[in-house]
Amino acid sequence: MAAVLRADARRNRDRIVAAATTLLLDVGPDVALETVARTAGVGIGTLYRRFADRDALVRAVVVDALGVVREDVRAAHGAGERPWDALVRVLAWSPHLRVVLRLVDAVPPAEAAALGSDPDVRALRDEIVGMVDDLVRAAQEEGTLRADVATGDVVLLVSAVSRALPPGAGAENAYARAHALVLDGLHTPAGHPLPGAPVRVDDLYA
Repeated sequence: MAAVLRADARRNRDRIVAAATTLLLDVGPDVALETVARTAGVGIGTLYRRFADRDALVRAVVVDALGVVREDVRAAHGAGERPWDALVRVLAWSPHLRVVLRLVDAVPPAEAAALGSDPDVRALRDEIVGMVDDLVRAAQEEGTLRADVATGDVVLLVSAVSRALPPGAGAENAYARAHALVLDGLHTPAGHPLPGAPVRVDDLYA
């Protein structure tokens, strides 16, 4: 019986997070938690038993989305492909990454700062960025990624493209086109020299 209850609790938790993910993006960070509970098919009491407040729910949405991104990057990182091909896979359309970026932009600055300093969020981010850094260095060593960029440049480009996408069904196509343009700019041979110094990860998360 205890195992059944735990499974039910986990299903309820996942349904709440899934509903919150959709509503936080479609309605905004001020969406009523009662609406989240109703969309998830649970009572408001069930929601509050899992998440003490709105901040806890937003944190769960971000952590879950980053967890999916980490698994996607890990799969590309360990696939045994050429570094450039693996990097292309890492930079491909990721609705879960877009969830994270849009939520961080949508919540109040204090909440965004709290998310950025959350230990679980930081650990996931650091693991993801570390694997991307490995691929960036390997692609440069094989001569397919231009030598005058750093991992921070790559992260910044992907973040900027994902943040700038219009809402709606055309977002994936828009990303595919922007993604292709970004890859053309990153691939060798470099068309033009870049101004300034390469952007490093520490420059983004200092």
